[in-house]
Amino acid sequence: MAWRGLHLSKAAYLRIDHRNLVIDFRGEEKGCARLPLEDIAYLILDSQEVSITGAALAAMSEHEIMVLGVNDRHLPAWTSFPWGLHHRQGEVTALQLNCSTPVKKRIWQHIVKEKIRSQAWALHSCGAKGADTVRCWANAVKSGDTNNVEARAAILYWEEIFAPRLFRRHDDDLPNALLNYGYSLIRAGLARHLCAAGFIPVLGVHHCSMSNAFNLADDLIEPYRPLVDYFVLRILGDRHSSEKLNLDDRRALTQILEATVLLGEEEMTLFASIKLVVQSLKHAIKSRDPEMLIFPDLKPCKETSGVCG
Repeated sequence: MAWRGLHLSKAAYLRIDHRNLVIDFRGEEKGCARLPLEDIAYLILDSQEVSITGAALAAMSEHEIMVLGVNDRHLPAWTSFPWGLHHRQGEVTALQLNCSTPVKKRIWQHIVKEKIRSQAWALHSCGAKGADTVRCWANAVKSGDTNNVEARAAILYWEEIFAPRLFRRHDDDLPNALLNYGYSLIRAGLARHLCAAGFIPVLGVHHCSMSNAFNLADDLIEPYRPLVDYFVLRILGDRHSSEKLNLDDRRALTQILEATVLLGEEEMTLFASIKLVVQSLKHAIKSRDPEMLIFPDLKPCKETSGVCG
């Protein structure tokens, strides 16, 4: 199983040589690095001075490697998607298109319950108030969340998770920038694996924006968000909200993908769990049983080193 994550922040030229990714660093005495494609889980191009061959992109797609690039502000802006890797593409598409509204509502109910439980975990792990109250609300979620428990839990959650820090949904606010970066990493992983599994990502079970190409990814990301919140609080510390998102922040956030989670009785990285969550969505739709959709239990991360360049 692929285990290594790469974060490139320097000018480099990427190519393929005998099933290895070769990274030639421009103007660097250390020359180049060679990494077997089968060892790589994801590659983040945190520089617009990286050149990559078409053969490299094709080879990484075949090996199910997520490639994510940034814009001029170093924020995630694009990712690569595989075409036709799933051997039963038509079956998965038909299942998704024929999924009934009642089944979608019960799947969304299941997702919201998992999200609220994850929020309770984050509050407890951060020593914030309200964890027991939020956890109890998970049992009150109805099909389709018609009683809007998600919103009620969110009000209490956001009042407590960053307290007493003043939190603003503004691009220049450091906590917000950290959160958006972390969410983008997981969203890209979900979108990539949904495409690889044969799903049409624009067709969500709850999210249905006409301008959003990844509604289904935005459904599945919900239970993962509290882990990002937990990471952000650890990275943020006592820094002022007016500070800027820097390279160290981005590298630290990348480690979210390598956080240790528990799926069933097996420990794995968060990034590895995404593929299994997407696979379980197919089983949930096919069986019309939302309980078949599995999400990982969140655990505090282990220290990892997935940085290159």
